[in-house]
Amino acid sequence: MISFVVVSGLVFSHLTQTGDAQLTLFINQAYLGSTISALMVLAAEYGREYFWIPVVAAMLIFGDRRTKFLAMELAILFLVGIALGETLKIVAYRARPFVGIEAITTRVPTDLDSSFPSGHVLIVTIGAAFSLLKFRKRVVSLLLSLEAAIVCYSRVYVGVHYPLDVVAGVLLGIGIVGIGLALLEGSMEAPIMKISSQVTGWLKEGPLKL
Repeated sequence: MISFVVVSGLVFSHLTQTGDAQLTLFINQAYLGSTISALMVLAAEYGREYFWIPVVAAMLIFGDRRTKFLAMELAILFLVGIALGETLKIVAYRARPFVGIEAITTRVPTDLDSSFPSGHVLIVTIGAAFSLLKFRKRVVSLLLSLEAAIVCYSRVYVGVHYPLDVVAGVLLGIGIVGIGLALLEGSMEAPIMKISSQVTGWLKEGPLKL
């Protein structure tokens, strides 16, 4: 979290703006070929909620008791990340790179909310950091981390974030996981498991009808 504060200070003091803009343009204009470019667009648009919500749902429905508990922990951390990320975007506004850099090529639909920190990167980092810390199957956690890394790169490649927006999202996501796990585990296990059972029942009897 201290590193996140330092990066925020560098960004909003404009000390790193020139270098950040140059690196943004370099990544955005790099030729990756049509297939890789299409993958980047897909990751940039759908690599957050369309990927991680099914991950949490699968853990709740098909997992054992420990996995269900992990799913609820992860869901709570995601909610905290969304709330904190959106609050920071309101409190500290930074224009998107395509606003200030004419040569930027935007490859996905754009909006004019704050570029800092990257909300997509924040959420996928929470997922990746959590999986690396808590998942027993290292192959699964590494694959999930790879997905997160692709999303991180793609958000700059498609022209909607500066690299330091991404760095800030990564640092904030790691901080949320570290602090969140310290608060959630232990005395919180019983109420979380109770909520887990209720959510699992709703998923099976409701939208999924298993």
